[in-house]
Amino acid sequence: MKAFVLAGGLGVRLRPRFGELPKPLAPIGGRPFLERQLEWLRGHGVTGAVLCTGYGGAAIREALGTGERLGVRIQYSEEPEPLGTGGALKLARFAVDGPCWVLNGDTLPEGDPWLLERQRWEHGAIGSIALYEVTDARARGRVECDASGRVRRFVEKDPEFAGSAWVNGGLYSFSSSLWRHLPDGASSLEHDVLPGLAASGRLLGLKLPGTFYDIGTPAEWERAERHYSA
Repeated sequence: MKAFVLAGGLGVRLRPRFGELPKPLAPIGGRPFLERQLEWLRGHGVTGAVLCTGYGGAAIREALGTGERLGVRIQYSEEPEPLGTGGALKLARFAVDGPCWVLNGDTLPEGDPWLLERQRWEHGAIGSIALYEVTDARARGRVECDASGRVRRFVEKDPEFAGSAWVNGGLYSFSSSLWRHLPDGASSLEHDVLPGLAASGRLLGLKLPGTFYDIGTPAEWERAERHYSA
């Protein structure tokens, strides 16, 4: 399957550490984070990836080129202006040729993405989200599913929430029909698209063991750096 990587984030919170370097190129264990993502995807059989870039797109293209040295054929879809995660995927519709994975450009999960696609296909759903349990979910939105795995609702960040919860790990498996649900122009996949799919019963969540690494904040970057430098 092909993978779409949402690599257009500004990375404002990492600028005190890395300056104007695009967030997907932030070094983790001495290598650009995006390289590690593509290597992880390649390890699960992905040979073609679409990088949805925006800020720093030229630097990302220069760093990764065609992807030949990583064993992944890279296509680029560059935003002319910030379009959000949903808009970035809509812009990349030229590369859609069947079911695919979508991965946030600042996230690297553990686990087997094929389990997501299997769940999605067996239930005839449009999408499936990788869910991971965190012990302190105050700083993250929560995802609640029913007993069959269908997503029932998304709960926004709640600093008053106490305890563990299942959260979105930034990895999805989608059918090509997702693109019919993406609005034109700028949009957020998480806020403008997924809740509607959940309300229609066409979105699943799969609880996976392990964890995921998210470099969106300095604290999370440091956590990933400790892991990959060990």
